[in-house]
Amino acid sequence: MFLQDMSNREKSLWSKVLLDVIIALYFFPEVFAMDGGMAANVDEISFLIGSVIVIAIVGSIVIYWLLDAGKAEKKDERDYQFEARSYLVGYAVMLTAVSIFIGHIILNELTIRLFNFQYEDLTSLQIVIYLLLSLTLAEFFKDATKLFYYRRGY
Repeated sequence: MFLQDMSNREKSLWSKVLLDVIIALYFFPEVFAMDGGMAANVDEISFLIGSVIVIAIVGSIVIYWLLDAGKAEKKDERDYQFEARSYLVGYAVMLTAVSIFIGHIILNELTIRLFNFQYEDLTSLQIVIYLLLSLTLAEFFKDATKLFYYRRGY
């Protein structure tokens, strides 16, 4: 069976990626559908953040219990190498996403000053969501890279 061929570390990574994807698919569409800034959506944002926290905590506990994550596996050089590579990919994704976001803000300011036209009015909520999205993408790519190297084996 597929799960029997995996180590506890791989199972833990798969479950973490799956939980992150579920939370992202729940959180980001809800937030992007909101109009206005944070002040206009305080109640909705509070409920959404609270529910995401509960989903993350309960999901992590259930996954930890199902996988019996108490069985620790000792790390070797290969594990440290996979971690280093995955952190490099996660950092590169974060750097790229933040650079694109900064470029987006600069381009928006330039179009206002040069052409008296604003293509997007960034609210505080949008800025926070874009930064959260970049963090989520970096975490996802970090874990996916680690999974790739574990499945590949070298």
